[in-house]
Amino acid sequence: MRNLRKALSFSLLALLLAACASSAAPSPTPLPTATNTPAPSATNTPAPTATPTPEPSPTLTLPPTPTNTLVPFPGFSRIFEFNKAWIADNQTHFYFLNSQVDMNLYGTIAGEYPFTCSPDPKYPNHMECLSDFTDWKKSWVEFVFYADEARTQEVDRRTFFTGLSDEPRGIPQGCEAEFRIYDGKCYVAYTCYDALGNYLYSYNNYPPNGNFEGFTGPCPGW
Repeated sequence: MRNLRKALSFSLLALLLAACASSAAPSPTPLPTATNTPAPSATNTPAPTATPTPEPSPTLTLPPTPTNTLVPFPGFSRIFEFNKAWIADNQTHFYFLNSQVDMNLYGTIAGEYPFTCSPDPKYPNHMECLSDFTDWKKSWVEFVFYADEARTQEVDRRTFFTGLSDEPRGIPQGCEAEFRIYDGKCYVAYTCYDALGNYLYSYNNYPPNGNFEGFTGPCPGW
């Protein structure tokens, strides 16, 4: 009997506890916490750097190189020769026979004294040359002829005896000579060669239409 009472007491206690539990107020559901989302940071985008465009370098245009135009030169005739020289009016005159060149020529004598030449107006097959130099120490001098006034286009060079000094006449170095008698007088001819034996020029003072009488030794004064 006593056990039945204990059981009933426990049952009642359990029911009371259950009733209290069911009547208790429900626990509040917590509200969600507001999350502060940071605003996006402003990104400083650098402005594009201005790249200077180099100006084109000026192109240096060189002037055209002057081209020396050759002056046509027909050449002296085969019988071209020196005739004589004299000094007048503070100039030295040189006269050449049988040049047969219808143009002005220019040149130097003895490597340094300039001269100019032109056909003889009265006898155009011959030529007269003028130099401002008059103090000649030698008679054997080299004439170098040029076709242009600038003296760059050499066309001929020869050595002649001018008789403008007391130098003995003789024969130019590198030349071969022979002496002849015409009409009882002695005349000379010589042929000149370069160091390699090539022909350069020849000279003679034979009289035109003279009567050849034979060969002889060196003429007086030669």
